[in-house]
Amino acid sequence: METRQLKILVIDDNRDNVIVLKALIRDAFPEAIVLMAFDGRSGFEMAVSEDPDIIFMDIIMPGMDGFDVCRKLKAKTDLADIPVVFVTASRGDREHRILALECGGEGFLSKPIDEQELISQIRAMEKIRWANRQKRNDKKRLDNRVRKQTEALKAAHARTLKLLKSLEKENEARKKSEKALVEAQKLAHLGSYEINFESDKINCSEEVLNIFGASSYEAVNSKDRFLQFVQPDEIPTVLENINQVMVEKATADFIFRIIRQDGEERIINMRMIPQFDENNNHVGNFGTIQDITRIRKTEEEIRYLSYHDYLTGLFNRRFYEEVLIKLDTEENYPMTLVMADVNGLKMINDSFGHAVGDQLLQKASNVIKSGCRENDVIARLGGDEFVIILARTDAETAALIIKRLEMLAAREKIRGLKLSIAFGSRTKTRKEENIQQVLKNAEDDMYRHKLYESASMRSKTIELIMNTLYEKSNREMMHSSRVGQICEKIGMRMKLDQDEINQIRTAGLIHDIGKMGIDEKILNKPGTLSDDEWKEIQRHPEIGYRILSSANEFSEMANCILEHHERWDGRGYPKGLKGEEISLQGRIVAVADSFDAMTSDRTYRKGLAQDEAIAEIKRCAGTHFDPLVAKMLVEVVHSEKIH
Repeated sequence: METRQLKILVIDDNRDNVIVLKALIRDAFPEAIVLMAFDGRSGFEMAVSEDPDIIFMDIIMPGMDGFDVCRKLKAKTDLADIPVVFVTASRGDREHRILALECGGEGFLSKPIDEQELISQIRAMEKIRWANRQKRNDKKRLDNRVRKQTEALKAAHARTLKLLKSLEKENEARKKSEKALVEAQKLAHLGSYEINFESDKINCSEEVLNIFGASSYEAVNSKDRFLQFVQPDEIPTVLENINQVMVEKATADFIFRIIRQDGEERIINMRMIPQFDENNNHVGNFGTIQDITRIRKTEEEIRYLSYHDYLTGLFNRRFYEEVLIKLDTEENYPMTLVMADVNGLKMINDSFGHAVGDQLLQKASNVIKSGCRENDVIARLGGDEFVIILARTDAETAALIIKRLEMLAAREKIRGLKLSIAFGSRTKTRKEENIQQVLKNAEDDMYRHKLYESASMRSKTIELIMNTLYEKSNREMMHSSRVGQICEKIGMRMKLDQDEINQIRTAGLIHDIGKMGIDEKILNKPGTLSDDEWKEIQRHPEIGYRILSSANEFSEMANCILEHHERWDGRGYPKGLKGEEISLQGRIVAVADSFDAMTSDRTYRKGLAQDEAIAEIKRCAGTHFDPLVAKMLVEVVHSEKIH
């Protein structure tokens, strides 16, 4: 990523909000430049003049609101790649969030602002900004490359034509410039030829032979032999252009395909100029033959990239928006729009890495392609969202197609987890219906299905993650089981209600889920860990938090997982929380985890006896551990057998 001082623009009509957000940003990123604007219009003007890397923006502002500012930013080519994060209330209006996404916003930040969430948003938006810049720069480089190559070809073509004119006027001059002509032809993949009507022969340059892949001049020295190289379907077009030159006595340019002697297909641009004698009789033709295959392929690649998603090969949002306008006509009614969203992508990305997440998206796109009809338009809108345009398809037929897609998805697995896609649809039957409202209704329908399907998907994903962790380390499986049991007994001893006891038992069972992101060589290392390996191990609470926080039903438990290595005296990690700043669940898991670790054998040491471990727990009560929780553990050990 290029090194550049981070520049962030904050737009909010509430000056206190701007000042607080600026302070939080400067605290986390001291080198960052933080610009401030206190209304939408001045914020947009500052974005134009300052070109910030990230924009944090309130939604509701007088005059120009956040949506208007975002739309204007995304409408300008040079500002469209600036990531926009909307700052919303913690339980913000769902419709506002949808409108924010539709007008091009990249993220949300809830009030009151959580510093860790702010840092994560800035780092994520910084990556998006860099990727957008890189994509734009790549396109510029490609455009420049094509432009330069085209200019070089045109220049070479012009030089060759100039030489050809000199051939008509003076034979001696042609001989002197022959070597330069050959080099120019090679450079431009352009050869010259001459047809003599009297002899009915074609004379050509060496480059023409190279273009046709011909081994000798005899292979192309007559009209019939020349036509043998032309792609059969295009012979009538070639003959029509040759006859046009004969009748009109005028120059013709035409493009056609040939099949070389080695079987390779090439695209040819042929220029044919009538040749006259001193009495103005048409005695032959001459001109150039240029291989433009590479130019055409470059043009096709640029066209393909501009309309296709690089990861899945499906159409992209730009193509979808253009074709939707074209298809939104009465002859295509009823027309059904289907929204699709891949369940569990964020959790898969956080747990197994983005490479596996990309595989999930590719599997989903393949399922959708295989389950749709040939003329259906399928596009990836971005992230985990896809859209399907079903022209001339009523709601009943669309439902059957969706059912087929769901069945195909259920057969696919990645890392042992079934592919799950939430679908929603709406059908337009009348011209008066707004197509964007139809899309929004389809999206709402999809989100209703997603509410039912995502929870099950996330639970199965958590189970898969834990099983994968146990496969990496059998020791972790036994340790997690024992910690869950100890947590349950402590909860019962503390007279927590049954829901809390169930939750703390589950937290104990999955407290080390973050070790999924740690190299198994470190997890299973027989000896003591090095400083670097220990730092790597210390990352697992944060990794576990990131995995679990993406699922609403595990959000409270995620905080417990993040805190289970905090200490009562504030000297733990990762946040250095102290005393009752640490959740009760986190304090219980910390004691249970430590007790089991002390009493378990390792390859490099034997576990402590329970009496020795209890003595250590008592000694560390008030420093490492909550004294009350430590006391509860001691009572559990004394009253029950802990295995």
